[in-house]
Amino acid sequence: MAWSNRRVARRITLGYIGAVTAVFVVVAVMLAVTERTDASFAPVLAIAATLPASLVVVLLPTFSQPWDGIVASAVLVAAALAQAWVLWLLFRGHRVR
Repeated sequence: MAWSNRRVARRITLGYIGAVTAVFVVVAVMLAVTERTDASFAPVLAIAATLPASLVVVLLPTFSQPWDGIVASAVLVAAALAQAWVLWLLFRGHRVR
């Protein structure tokens, strides 16, 4: 069985995952290259790219260094994957026999 809009759903979902991956790469490069606190605003870009599911990060308890960044990054990746799955569900269409 297939879905009626599987190609459109695949393009939208992969486009979203590609955009989020590009933002995460830019944030990682900014944090790695900049030694000063000028790049401290960079993680906000990753949070903005994964809205609204990234608001779960606000609910996380405060962890010690470096676990706070690792846990927050893992939650953002999970949020992006969950949103990609929801996009697939929304755009896939109905089943075609």
